[in-house]
Amino acid sequence: MKKKLASYIWIILGGAMTAAAFGLFVLPQEFVAGGVTGLSVILNSVIRLPLSWIVLSINILLFAVGWIFAGKEFIFKTLIMTFLFPLLLEFFSQIHLFQELAKDPFLSSLIAGCLLGIGSGMILRANGSSGGFDILGVVLNKKFGVPISVVMYVCDCTVILFQAVSKPILQTVYGIVVILCCSIMINKVITFGKSEVQLLIFSPQYEKIRTELLQTYDTGVTFLNAETGYMHKNTKVVLTVLPYRKISEVKKMIYSIDPTAFTVIDNIQYVGGRGYTIER
Repeated sequence: MKKKLASYIWIILGGAMTAAAFGLFVLPQEFVAGGVTGLSVILNSVIRLPLSWIVLSINILLFAVGWIFAGKEFIFKTLIMTFLFPLLLEFFSQIHLFQELAKDPFLSSLIAGCLLGIGSGMILRANGSSGGFDILGVVLNKKFGVPISVVMYVCDCTVILFQAVSKPILQTVYGIVVILCCSIMINKVITFGKSEVQLLIFSPQYEKIRTELLQTYDTGVTFLNAETGYMHKNTKVVLTVLPYRKISEVKKMIYSIDPTAFTVIDNIQYVGGRGYTIER
């Protein structure tokens, strides 16, 4: 119950940050924007209604489509943001505290991108959805097998191109900076505290190294069957995944056992399964 409540809090906080990014920076400084908000900006030039009303109308329409075609289990995850985001957007649009930053649009685009990325990352970490074109992507994927990412990219690119035609080039460039910063921050938030490294250890002393990894460093080990390229000898490669803090100690251990060991270290963004996302 506590975990479920915490996930809802994360979704609400994430939604507040994404709405703040648009309401405080992107919309006041007229940067190009993707998603339903960007589409609403385009429609706002034709339909003379408050922007938040247009966002809400599109969200409700997409919510109804998702309810019919995507199923209730998915759509409940989008319920919060579908209706909460327009309200938060209207709230933040009334705040003029950051007008001074309009003198430095590049800084504004960086702040907006960070807010948007952190907020979106928080929603995703809580297994929520920001709604909007996400719903359209899920529906088309279910009905026609179109990858969700393709749907998202096509929708966002189309919306951005339509805005770019009517906006000065700088607003378009700053909007792209927002999108790039957002993408970077989403990845950082999603992998925060979970980034690990993968070690591949090539050594004839693989049994001793295996024992040390299991008993001293309490980490899982996998043997990969291999053949040396020069001597054509059968051998085993040690594969293990470690948190960053253990790398230095493990490297010392490996080279104390075999000074000629060949090791490869790779950064990995996600580890799932027993011992990581599932208890042992």
